[in-house]
Amino acid sequence: MSDEICPTCSLPKDICRCQELAKSEQRIKVHVEKRKWGREVTLVSGIDNREISLSELVTKLKNRLACGGSAKDGIILLMGDHRNRIREVLTTLGFPSDNIDIS
Repeated sequence: MSDEICPTCSLPKDICRCQELAKSEQRIKVHVEKRKWGREVTLVSGIDNREISLSELVTKLKNRLACGGSAKDGIILLMGDHRNRIREVLTTLGFPSDNIDIS
């Protein structure tokens, strides 16, 4: 029964809007780092992991961008340079385009 009720608002998960409200308040920063042997990794930070499930978000990003990746310490790591597509993927997942900073 606890799986069917949101712990934040105590509403059934069918009508809960906590994650949608949390998405509009996030300030997301995206940048690319070069790792050893010149491999590029796209880092997505600024997402509050207490309000949004990072594991579900990473799975969706990896499927849509066709890459590997993981989430550690509130930062999403995606293998490769995905700066050109990450904004449109995040906006389709419900994040506002104005809150996404890409550098």
